Amino acid sequence: MAKKIDYQVIILTLLVLFMGTLIFFRIPVNGFLYISLGGDPFNQYIHFFNLFHDLARSGEMPFWSWNYGPGGSFWNDFGYYMLGDIFIWPLLLLPKAWFPLSFIPMAIFKIFLISLGTYLLLKKLGVNKNIALIGGIANSFALFNFDHFYTHYFFLNATVYFPFILLGFERFLSANKPAVLFVALFLASISNFYFLFMITLGLFFYSGVRYFVASHSEKTVKAFLFFHFRLATLYLLALGTAMVILLPSVYSLFQSNAFYRAGQPIEDALLTFNEVIQKLLWQGGINFVVLLALPLFFINGFKKRFLILGFAGVLLIFMLMVQQLNSLLGGFSTPDEFRALFVFNLFFIMLSAVALNEMNFKQAKNSIVLIFFSLLIYLWLDKNPFTHYGNVIKFMPLAFAILFIAGQFVSNRRLKAPVFSFSALAILLYSLLLPFSLVNDLIMKSEGEELEETHKGVWGVLSLMSKDDYKTHFDNDEIKKELAQLKEDKDLYRININYPGVSGYNASMSYGYRSYLTYQSLAKWNLQKFEMDYLATAGTRRLNVVNGFPTNTFLNTLLTNKYTISFAEPYNLYGYETIYENENIVIEENQFSLPIGFLYETAMPISAVDDTRDPLLDERLLRNAVLPDDVFNASGLDSDESTASQTIGSLADAVFDDETQVETRADGVWVESDTPIELTIPVQDHTLSELTVYADVLPYTENEGLTIKAASNLGASYVLQKNMRNNHYEVDQYTYMEAKNQVLFRFGMDSETEAIALTIQPGEFLIKDIQVTAADYGTYEEIIRDYQNSSLQDIDYGNNYVNGRYSAELDAVLFLSIPYSPGWKANIDGQPVDTFPVHSAYTGILAPSGEHAIALRYKPEGFTAGLFISIISFLGAVFLQIRKLRFS
Repeated sequence: MAKKIDYQVIILTLLVLFMGTLIFFRIPVNGFLYISLGGDPFNQYIHFFNLFHDLARSGEMPFWSWNYGPGGSFWNDFGYYMLGDIFIWPLLLLPKAWFPLSFIPMAIFKIFLISLGTYLLLKKLGVNKNIALIGGIANSFALFNFDHFYTHYFFLNATVYFPFILLGFERFLSANKPAVLFVALFLASISNFYFLFMITLGLFFYSGVRYFVASHSEKTVKAFLFFHFRLATLYLLALGTAMVILLPSVYSLFQSNAFYRAGQPIEDALLTFNEVIQKLLWQGGINFVVLLALPLFFINGFKKRFLILGFAGVLLIFMLMVQQLNSLLGGFSTPDEFRALFVFNLFFIMLSAVALNEMNFKQAKNSIVLIFFSLLIYLWLDKNPFTHYGNVIKFMPLAFAILFIAGQFVSNRRLKAPVFSFSALAILLYSLLLPFSLVNDLIMKSEGEELEETHKGVWGVLSLMSKDDYKTHFDNDEIKKELAQLKEDKDLYRININYPGVSGYNASMSYGYRSYLTYQSLAKWNLQKFEMDYLATAGTRRLNVVNGFPTNTFLNTLLTNKYTISFAEPYNLYGYETIYENENIVIEENQFSLPIGFLYETAMPISAVDDTRDPLLDERLLRNAVLPDDVFNASGLDSDESTASQTIGSLADAVFDDETQVETRADGVWVESDTPIELTIPVQDHTLSELTVYADVLPYTENEGLTIKAASNLGASYVLQKNMRNNHYEVDQYTYMEAKNQVLFRFGMDSETEAIALTIQPGEFLIKDIQVTAADYGTYEEIIRDYQNSSLQDIDYGNNYVNGRYSAELDAVLFLSIPYSPGWKANIDGQPVDTFPVHSAYTGILAPSGEHAIALRYKPEGFTAGLFISIISFLGAVFLQIRKLRFS
């Protein structure tokens, strides 16, 4: 027998299309894209998609990418963002430039899926189809969904999957049908491990409550435990099937900075009830209907089922009130970000739908409570307006309550339908006006207008990207033209591009060149630590970022920089010859460039440099491979402790400003001031050299914060910020609080500096050492020429492999400027050899003397084990399904 057409699904589809179009059409009409001009979409997601788009067309598996920072694992690090996002996959078939255009249709599609999943779930629970339809709209059009999509588009995926997971649970509980639950859990597992954590907590909370209120479940401990054993088995099989993508992502999580972040301070441990309402209505923008149901369960508590649901609702409110618990449920994010709101909102929608569906509103107590609480919400909204349409939406709760109750007393079916429709219209209008108001603010902000206190939301109001903005930053003709001039050079090398305000973090992913820079939550921690601690670089020592070292001649050469392209001031690096110049655009080639691999014949143990920094660090790296202690001992290599650097200024010569209290002590110079501390160090005459300023300053400040600016009398300046932002002591979740206090300000090529001025932000400090050092370039040239003569030759490479050959007179270390990863497997003359970190973050191999062929192959960490687990889990799921069908 053919199934009847579910006309509510058709109505739902038309409503989503109509409301979505009404909300969004003004964005393209005004020349904008539904993407924020700043934050993660601007700095990350578009670049990530462009990289994925290129890798998918490369003819190789998308394992490793040379265009991701200094090189990195796409399969490991981008499972979190791109690889498991099934909504991204169809877009890979389209041109890159269509990706930003897809945000509005994709947002509407995801909103439809959320609506559909919620509708089907509520219908499965026995809720009236019309109420289920309105519940679907109320869940999907919650303001936080729109807030998230233009700032963190993949956040919405979890909101899509969660109602289908609960729908699958209901089918599994009532009819032992596991397919929907298995598929939905699998999709959630490959999509994002972070939100999978929240979904898992939500599923097992729901299961614990739902089992005891379901009419078809056996209410015994044995039956409860047996069902949840089966549920856990199904969950693990779905999780296991996803392991080919999930497990490499988890490996990446444990190699990221996740365990080095500062905990976000939580100011209020416990929210008041009013603050919870603010959190739900202001910040989350959920529908008012979710606040009407809870009291109804308690006044109808004579039914045990209602009482259980009432206490479940109270528990949800309690979880929102306790900020630490809120943070836990949100994947340990700051409670203000409210990342688990999709779980709470769906639960509240379900409670509301059950209450409206099952309770008798002809009884005075129910009608009175519904109107009373709708009146309270009206008064709260009247006192706390938060949209452009505050004078309209405040009436929606009352209108809904009165019309819904009136509909219960109408017996004529012809009248009952329009009365219900008008009550539903109050919910629909509320759901429409909140995101409509947000879009008003987005367009006003993007056009430079002043905003009133209207939209609250999770992320506030950010300017939208225009089509011209996209062209400038992601499809820039100038950048593509200059890069095209280097296309004939097929070597494996890196490029620095200086185009302030245009080419930023991750630009190499969009334009297809090899760089050093990246901004990514799962960027390898050892690369971040290499810069912040090991190299003691200046800049803002914040996590998720690999900055590179554009002012350091030695490091650029060691790490295979061959070209610089400048659209502003050229880089100040020694040995770079101009090969192209057109007005302000300059391309320079490094005359001392090194290939991806060369031989070190001297080495140092990492313990000799790991705990201390000094002005000679760069020269030590130039002369020696810095190895793990056990590898150094096994290598038999000697260390080269010689130096061609000279100190041309020091703390002993410093002159302090008159406002600073200064006291010379045995361990340094103690200083204190309520105003910026200024000191000047005269610099001796010097020939053309690599100029470096070393400072070791111990702060006695809030959070051990430290901001130092170093400036030469020629106008060059660099800043170190540690545990501070914009000269304020501020710590957030991306602060690396344990960063060292030493810093090397690298000024690059210099022969004319006469003084260095340092400015330290106010506070109390112990200045342990300051040295100005000049490193001679004659020695640099000599060392690099030797490396060029003993470097990797006949290099052949792809995304996931590097081949070459070398010739060595003595046993040595083959240094490869490939970020270290155990996923790279090496062999020499066909025999496997071990790899190990060099300079703490890059790759090395013990290279025996003689002529040898070297081959490296990359496979993501966890991929092989994940693939095996996926195959076994999927086969296990298929076996159990076949067994079930055979015995049913």
